[in-house]
Amino acid sequence: MKLTLVLLVAVAVVSTTFAKTVPSGKRSRLPMELLGGMFGANFQAPKVPKDYVPNPRIVEDRFTSRINHFDPQNRDTFEFNFLWNDEYYRPGGPLFIVVGGHHRTNPFFIDETHFKDIAALQGAFLATNEHRYFGTSVPTEDLSSDNLRFLRTEQTLFDLIEWIDFLRREVMRDPNAKVILHGFSYGGALASWARQRFPNIIDGAWVSSATVRATVNFEEFTEDFGNTIRIKGSDECYNSIFRAFHTAENLLDAGRTDIVSSMFNTCDPIDAENSLQVELFLHLMTLSLELSMFDDFNIENVQRVCNVLTDEQYETPMEALAAYLKDRYSEIRDCFDLSFENFISILGNVSVDAPQNAEFGLRQLNYHICTEFGFFQTAKSRDQPFGSKVTYDLFLAECSAVFGEWLTQEVLYDGVRLTNFHFGATDPRITNVLYTNGGIDPFRHVSITEYTNLLANARVTPAAFYTEDIRAISGMDSEEMLETKHMAEEYITTWLGSPISPFRK
Repeated sequence: MKLTLVLLVAVAVVSTTFAKTVPSGKRSRLPMELLGGMFGANFQAPKVPKDYVPNPRIVEDRFTSRINHFDPQNRDTFEFNFLWNDEYYRPGGPLFIVVGGHHRTNPFFIDETHFKDIAALQGAFLATNEHRYFGTSVPTEDLSSDNLRFLRTEQTLFDLIEWIDFLRREVMRDPNAKVILHGFSYGGALASWARQRFPNIIDGAWVSSATVRATVNFEEFTEDFGNTIRIKGSDECYNSIFRAFHTAENLLDAGRTDIVSSMFNTCDPIDAENSLQVELFLHLMTLSLELSMFDDFNIENVQRVCNVLTDEQYETPMEALAAYLKDRYSEIRDCFDLSFENFISILGNVSVDAPQNAEFGLRQLNYHICTEFGFFQTAKSRDQPFGSKVTYDLFLAECSAVFGEWLTQEVLYDGVRLTNFHFGATDPRITNVLYTNGGIDPFRHVSITEYTNLLANARVTPAAFYTEDIRAISGMDSEEMLETKHMAEEYITTWLGSPISPFRK
């Protein structure tokens, strides 16, 4: 689930800004990347090249939509941002839309991707929208819990459909233009659900790493992360991480919090009787490794980190892990803050202009996840190396503390249930959608990797990571990746009127 800048680059900038706001004394703020990582913010938008320069043909505009599409007595409206480019458009051509998700609009996704190349071949009009409540498209004066009630998937789908109708009628001057959607992560899920709900308007959708299955307990993520460490690092690295986490847990259980607190340089001694603090500590350790190993969405970083964690200079795996994490954040903090209250205070800021909301959409994303999707990265599976104590209790406590006591376990579970019930999860009974995923992308576990409906298809690209398949074709593509990209092109061509075999894999 923003991004005029590369997310993880922006993260470092904002993290430093926050560090500078801490009163004199020890710097202890949690790095913003860890806060974002708790709710998947670091995986909302793929990496944008640092040298990317937007196409001057791209136009920025605003669209007026209703805040509540389902209340005829409420006529309040707001504006959301959108971008378009008619450089490749030929009269009578289709409308190609990159559906916005939990991030700011970015011209890169209609400018430098494989979808753009297909649009150029098809003479398509290209556009992308900004999701309500993100970037410059916030419909309310602040982000209080009451104001966030309009952050619902159903509301967003109607924003999308009415905007598409506007583009066809008022901009393209072709109300019958065919419409092809594309999206990644939650934006990909929205694209597939739009095709499901409005097949009379949407002619097809290609979605990458589409998170269509809501789940409270997303234990598959840590399982897959551990497996990636084995594949891209080594069994030795996996075992070292396993021993480090379990040693820390055993010491905490034995009451030796002084050893763990000192080694990991926590601002205050860990309270082993406070289960939330223990879970927060272990989860942030896991996230720190995740962010290091997936930095810039380059999983070759796994080996680099593993080289440190298995270095013979350290006497124990726990010592190696602690030394690595202290060094990684040494420039922005002096000690590791485990205060649940401080953590909540950052997410509890309701200001639209607060950096964590304006730049990263953390409060908005958090609300949406707490009420509709879950995706909480727990450590309850035995098939992962990150200990065993992190449960969804940590995330439920955070949801309730940030948004109010009304957000109970029952509300969370019911929201996840209804999302899957309304859209069908991994069996949406849908046509004209191609689901693509990477073979080592952890989000494939909440996407669709196999589909038996002959009018839709799914493909997993071996050894590919998160949303690698959306990039323009390059000489670095494997044969399997080229097959995936050609498949997307052929399916889109079919939806626009030229048949291919539905049996192709």
